[in-house]
Amino acid sequence: MKKIIMSSFLIASLGLFADDHLPPGYSKYQSNFLFSCSMPAKCLEAFNKYMNAPEIKSQKFEADMYAVLHNGWDEATHGVSFYYKSADEYAKGNQLYVTSEAGRKFRKRMLELDIKATAQNLTVHTVGVTNSGTAADNVVSLRWSLEVSNPAKFVPLWIDFSKSIEKYDWSANAYGLQSHYLGNNGRITHEIWAAFSKPQDALAFLDGMYNSKEFADYNPKADEYSDFIRSYMEVSLSQFNPD
Repeated sequence: MKKIIMSSFLIASLGLFADDHLPPGYSKYQSNFLFSCSMPAKCLEAFNKYMNAPEIKSQKFEADMYAVLHNGWDEATHGVSFYYKSADEYAKGNQLYVTSEAGRKFRKRMLELDIKATAQNLTVHTVGVTNSGTAADNVVSLRWSLEVSNPAKFVPLWIDFSKSIEKYDWSANAYGLQSHYLGNNGRITHEIWAAFSKPQDALAFLDGMYNSKEFADYNPKADEYSDFIRSYMEVSLSQFNPD
């Protein structure tokens, strides 16, 4: 069985699990932007140019641009996420985006490329687990968007299920659960993700998980506390300062 690194504690006032001591490499806050881009190469070029601007590059922010696949009901083709380990880092990142010359040029270029935003949200890592590899290695992720009615019941149930499938060869290199704090989330309250080094491993995981006894036991119990909204795949195109 693969070694697990996990830490979480309950915030009773919110009825959520939140992570105050995430494993190394995990950022507490994630600022996420999903959008439709008809010229992917030019969108990637604009993102890379922004991140490589001296005033941005010097801060060593962790960020990622990725392709969005099989995402169901919206028109998003790509996404950008910024990962912050603290509230101070989050504040600095947003300040530079709205006040720097690099930020101004990036926003202007996005308008020229007719980018159509589909979702913006702020999430926090509730649970983070690393079995193998780093963010730089695990460039493919599967994601499930859920509306969770009872986090205090659902999160431990999901943690137990995730641990129960670690023994299989098809299990994920890393996985986690994020809670939505802000944004146009619709009914979404939580995101589950599992990360892999290549798409083939992600597909093997789907084959194995959905056909496992563990999932058959978990799914009806999870349905008592959550509603499935959508699932999709992310494939990283450009990473900056991955941990």
